[in-house]
Amino acid sequence: MYQVKRVDPLYEQIYQRLEQDIIEGNIGPGERLIDTKIAADLGVSRSPVREAFRKLERDGLLINKEGIVTVFTPSLQDAVELYQVRIGLESVATYWATHRITKEELKQLTDYLRLTKHAVEEKNIAEIIDLNTKFHESIISFSGNQRLKNMMNNIRTLIRICRNTTIKQYNRSESFLDEHNGILQAMCMNEPELAAKRMEQHIHNDMLYFKESYLLDQKYKTINK
Repeated sequence: MYQVKRVDPLYEQIYQRLEQDIIEGNIGPGERLIDTKIAADLGVSRSPVREAFRKLERDGLLINKEGIVTVFTPSLQDAVELYQVRIGLESVATYWATHRITKEELKQLTDYLRLTKHAVEEKNIAEIIDLNTKFHESIISFSGNQRLKNMMNNIRTLIRICRNTTIKQYNRSESFLDEHNGILQAMCMNEPELAAKRMEQHIHNDMLYFKESYLLDQKYKTINK
């Protein structure tokens, strides 16, 4: 059982733990959360649990319908809309990151891709997901645009859920790695427009792959009911 600490506010610790469990799939989409049960499991009162719930609701991870709290289940439309937002924002981030990136930051991205290649060979899905997230979030950070970073941060967790599903459930590990290498190559050549275009195409490919796989999965479930 997870033990809370008395350093940070209790609701923040509970929020972080629940967020992590949702992202990692330990708490599944549509699963109901009961504040009294979580409070009892953690040995705390209901108040910090409810505050954590409210914060997760603001993030879009929990849905409160007439007092019944469940984990957000992204529809196909939800996922497509998130990808569309990413296409716009991350291509811009890549453009400006290419203008401003340092040799040390290029090395950092190179190291991520080297480690990702190894993780793909080892079929280490958790490591692939982590490194994929680091690659994308580093480029956003390297853009130097705080407003853009804030906008991406608002949907960061929902993006991670969709990204994890694409890698974990639909197995696009090797193809996305080739696309990442293409993005990095353009950044190393100091070609911001090319790098941005490749990022745009990469996320577009992710969206199409997710959509096609999702529809096939739903068709399979319907046939086998």
